[in-house]
Amino acid sequence: MKNITQYLSEVFFSLQYGMLDEFVIERTKLFIADYYAACFAGYKINKEFNRINLEYVKEMGGSEQASVLFDDMKFPAENAAYINSLYAHGADMDDGNRISAGHIGASVLSAVFALGEKLHVTWKEILLAVNVGYEAFNRIAGAAQPGLYKKGFHATGTAGGIAAGAACAKLLKLSEAGIYNTISLAALQASGLLIIDESGQACKPINAANAARIGVRCAVLAEKGVEAPKNPLESSKGWFHAFTDNINEKVILDNIGKKFTICESYLKIYPTCRHTHSCIDAALIIRDKLKGTMETWTQVQRIEVFTYFSAIQSTGKIRYPKTAEEAKFSIYYAIAAALVNGRFSLADLDVEKADPAVWYLADRITLIEDSSMEDRESGIRGAKVMVIMEDERVVQEIVQIPRGEGSNLLTWTELEEKLQSCGEELISLETCTQMIERCKNLAADDAFESICRLIGNFENSK
Repeated sequence: MKNITQYLSEVFFSLQYGMLDEFVIERTKLFIADYYAACFAGYKINKEFNRINLEYVKEMGGSEQASVLFDDMKFPAENAAYINSLYAHGADMDDGNRISAGHIGASVLSAVFALGEKLHVTWKEILLAVNVGYEAFNRIAGAAQPGLYKKGFHATGTAGGIAAGAACAKLLKLSEAGIYNTISLAALQASGLLIIDESGQACKPINAANAARIGVRCAVLAEKGVEAPKNPLESSKGWFHAFTDNINEKVILDNIGKKFTICESYLKIYPTCRHTHSCIDAALIIRDKLKGTMETWTQVQRIEVFTYFSAIQSTGKIRYPKTAEEAKFSIYYAIAAALVNGRFSLADLDVEKADPAVWYLADRITLIEDSSMEDRESGIRGAKVMVIMEDERVVQEIVQIPRGEGSNLLTWTELEEKLQSCGEELISLETCTQMIERCKNLAADDAFESICRLIGNFENSK
């Protein structure tokens, strides 16, 4: 076959809106609505980091091309994409994909929306470009996993720029060569380390934000005629060989152009790293089982959690989080808070207000690596949680696929509830309903405009 970059460029160039069936289009609308919910959450959770970045972008100035959420100013498209992507990934409530092991919408949607506003395109062009971005991300990053993760790289950043670039190149209607050059330019700048799992978690959104910025810039440079290096993905000095030791070409080739990976991607219900979600689901089920059979959490002797390697590596290092950012990456805190509170919401990230019982339970959790809890081919990325009581009674639950994924994908009703939760104190319940209805009823031939702008200034909807 031709080299991977050439093959992908041909596929993305040939992809047309009519090739997206109704299911793909409806799924894309769902993910667009979820993007706004994630932006609301990230704006609230990561306030200081957001403020510093926004001030920096304002100091840079530039052409008024695209809107930034929660601000009346407009910025150059790549800077608007950067800021909105910070919001989208700020609370770890944005979408993702288990095969590519990264978050797609935060960079792809932010880039496409910013450039789309500048270009005055239609929703048909937006929906097509978005799916090009999801295909690029999930197939390229997916082909590099699990090696990419094991080397300490964050797929959200390292593949996100290529994906956002391919999406923006499609939006610009670039030629096959233009798409190729965009992918190459973005591959040159790929970056993002998973060290943000260990400390400085507030900085994690910068990986997605850089990807969004790079995507816009690279597509525009390619449009202007920049010729980038050949074989950027497959060369011995290229992207794949830099980020992984093994390339699974099947992930790239499998029904590409016919099967769209946005349909295999997930939406998140909890504001924590995805690796904690099966554990939270299991803890909530166990809590229901324990109702009426215990008086106090001190009756719990210990909790054993069996889960896969990556979950322990990413979320098993912080037992007692001191900040909301750390709480997002603590499997101990997530399980304990879910058991005590019967939920895991944005409010639960306020660790200073945590019930003392949360810390009591967190102290009794042991993590045990169990390879049977992960099977990439079957879609399993789960956990078994066992609560052992003082009287030796054992209550356990196994969750192989967390909520929001596969057949457990969020419904429009659940997504509206998520939007209400994330938008609390920012928008009214009426505005939430308006946003959901607007996303559900997007007309392909309508001119593109931010959902928030279409319903008015949401800051005045409090």
